[in-house]
Amino acid sequence: MVDAGLAREYRARLAELLGEPLMVDDPLITTAQAAVLFGVPPLRVAGLIRAGHLPARSRSHRRLLLSDVIQSGLDRWMSVTEAGVVLGVGDTGVRRMITAGLLTAHGKTLPLRRDDVDVLARLRMGWLTLSAAATKLGVDVIEVHQMLRNGALTHTCDVARPVYGYELSRLLAGRSGRLVPAAAAE
Repeated sequence: MVDAGLAREYRARLAELLGEPLMVDDPLITTAQAAVLFGVPPLRVAGLIRAGHLPARSRSHRRLLLSDVIQSGLDRWMSVTEAGVVLGVGDTGVRRMITAGLLTAHGKTLPLRRDDVDVLARLRMGWLTLSAAATKLGVDVIEVHQMLRNGALTHTCDVARPVYGYELSRLLAGRSGRLVPAAAAE
């Protein structure tokens, strides 16, 4: 169910956008109007319709009920390209993350949930490249590969940043003979 206050806000914004008062409680709007109303690209609206996340009331003209658009939360979705900008990788890198199971694609046109991308971006801050891990450990990249293969390090499933940073702290502490609690290592 749509929040009444939120519905009033979007109805007022739509009336302002159209330049005339709305005659019905839940008007049909175009995909272009939905895109302007939520400040998202029109292709995202069309992609969410194709993926089945946003019900179109008229197939030929793609008319949408305002309440459906509000409920779908257009601003909670992003494209592969937008996700790439947030994650600092290209489209191919995002698709690799989807294939690896780090992100979930919701439909053929791959709309991604903004929350999922934001969580992954925060997690990736603590992940390291092979060369960064090798530098921190004082070994070469080949030895880091061996550590990933033999289980001394766990692979993150991210091709660009395959090493968990917190695991390096435990390895370094183990080398120095100190015990580091798991919480302190993170």
